Amino acid sequence: MRVIWLTLVLLLSGCAYQAQQAPSGSWQAQRATLTQLQDWQLSARLGIITPDERGSLSLFWRQDSDDYRLNLTNVVGKRVFDLSRRRGTIQLTDSEGQRHTAGNARDLVFRLTGWDLPVEQLAYWIKGLPGEADRVDYDADGRPRTVQAHGWQLTYLGYTRIRGLWLPSHLSLTHGDTTLRLAISQWEFEA
Repeated sequence: MRVIWLTLVLLLSGCAYQAQQAPSGSWQAQRATLTQLQDWQLSARLGIITPDERGSLSLFWRQDSDDYRLNLTNVVGKRVFDLSRRRGTIQLTDSEGQRHTAGNARDLVFRLTGWDLPVEQLAYWIKGLPGEADRVDYDADGRPRTVQAHGWQLTYLGYTRIRGLWLPSHLSLTHGDTTLRLAISQWEFEA
């Protein structure tokens, strides 16, 4: 009986040790790589649902370390707005070509469009990287499935493997009466 008990304890401790080590190619093993991925770009469809409107837009996002350019166009290719951060300055160019600046991208977008877009957090969430204080539920492969943070509820609806990295392909974000749906069609980065 003592031998069975000792064997069971050894097996359980071995399982616990293996469970802490991420298998090669898993999301947990790639988290450090995803965190260091600072230069990337993507193309996507963005659905925005508010009490006052529903719309579908094309999104182009280029991230260069802390700087970015986020461009939204409507279904006929007309610019809705172009939002950028360069050397700490946030600028939005609207559909009329007027330039607006502010210290906070989320507030600027909301003031000019009425849309609540968590631009700074989205740069991480879009890669599948929740923040340290975010509440996260993981899927069977250890990837974020849901995230609650800053009043937002994120649901990762799909992942795709690109150059050995698991990256989100579909996300749904809800905050109050605003829902964003993101379908990423193309990722580009140096691997």
